[in-house]
Amino acid sequence: MAKEAVLTQDNVMKRGRTLCSRCFLCGETFETVNHLFLHCKYTHHLWRIFLSLKGISWTMPRKVAEALLCWEEAGVHAKDRGRWRIIPGAIWWAVWKERNSRCFESIENNVQKVKLNCILLLVFWCNQLYSNDTVSIIDVLDSI
Repeated sequence: MAKEAVLTQDNVMKRGRTLCSRCFLCGETFETVNHLFLHCKYTHHLWRIFLSLKGISWTMPRKVAEALLCWEEAGVHAKDRGRWRIIPGAIWWAVWKERNSRCFESIENNVQKVKLNCILLLVFWCNQLYSNDTVSIIDVLDSI
C-alpha cells in the first residue's frame, strides 16, 4: 500500500521519508536548485571568492542556466578560460557535499571550511585536467 505524501509547513513526507523543505545551508527559504546553487547566503560566499579575485561586480542571475552564460561572458579575459569554466562546478559540488553532510550525517561545517573545500576541490580538478603540470593553490587562483 502506497503512503500518501503529507505536506506541512516545515517538511514534506515522500515515499515514507520526511524531507526538510528549508535550505539545509541557510534555513531561510525553500530549497530549490536555483536557491541552493545561486542565491543561498552560503553559496554567495563561494561565488564572491572568485568574482572578487577578478574584480567583477554582478547581480546573480535568477536561474542556473543564466548564471553559466553570465559566467562564460565574465571569463572572457581570464588568463586560463579552462580553469575559469571549472569554477561553477567546484562551487556547486562543494555546496552539494556540504548540503548532504548536513542533511544525512548531521555534520555542519562553517562557511570558512566550505570555502576552503571549494578552493581545494578547484585546485584538485585543475591538477587532474592539466595532469602534466601540478600547480599550487596560488597558481590556480592567479590563472583565473
